[in-house]
Amino acid sequence: MSNQGHKQADVPDPEAETDAERLERLAYEAQRIAQARESVAAGRVIPLADMQKWADSLGTDQVLPLPRAKR
Repeated sequence: MSNQGHKQADVPDPEAETDAERLERLAYEAQRIAQARESVAAGRVIPLADMQKWADSLGTDQVLPLPRAKR
């Protein structure tokens, strides 16, 4: 499978990461996941239909504004 023409996601190379860097990254990721879960629990979500409309508008003459979370 080729990734030609596509930007690869910014995935850390486990061999290039020190133990301290790995622990720092994992702590950051855990914090962001916890924040996301809190947002979902509080009802701060963007309906899929709104995201689809926005995504469908990309590349057109009438790009919609990025949807905002609804409470």
